[in-house]
Amino acid sequence: METLCLMASGVSEGEQPTPPQQVQVGEVVELTTFDDLYRREYEPMVRLARGLVDTTEFAEEVVQDAFAKVLDRWGRLDRPGAYLRTAVVNGARSELRKREVRRRVGLRPFLPPQPDEHDYLLDALNQLSTRQKTILVLKYYADMTEKEIAQALGVRPGTVKSATSRGLAELRKVIEQ
Repeated sequence: METLCLMASGVSEGEQPTPPQQVQVGEVVELTTFDDLYRREYEPMVRLARGLVDTTEFAEEVVQDAFAKVLDRWGRLDRPGAYLRTAVVNGARSELRKREVRRRVGLRPFLPPQPDEHDYLLDALNQLSTRQKTILVLKYYADMTEKEIAQALGVRPGTVKSATSRGLAELRKVIEQ
């Protein structure tokens, strides 16, 4: 069956846009509000995202972000369901790209420490300046060279060298305390 989507035009400033209405030839499909779309599509979109990103937590986050995008553009969308699906797939792909970058540079995904587990090195690093912390993490966690760090941060290699030296000295002081 062919699906047609109708949108109202001529929305005045300050007036709420008329939501998209999805109509199928021969029968009407209930989609008159964003709430209707959310109720109808949330579970299927979570299943889709979970298949792509493999954990329910990340899947739900991807889907919520996608619904936020749909809501922002609600009055301008001809096919909100299709836009939602595309946003979910793109969000999942983005999450997978982030994971791949973390894997390639040797960074493990951020997991909050458990109550009985405390990471003193992260506490010490958090006391450094942002630049020093970034450079030390890139150098020692990601195993990047000074030249690579300089290119990534848009600074000179000498700046990386001096920030590394100062950052290590500061880190020693923090750890000794």
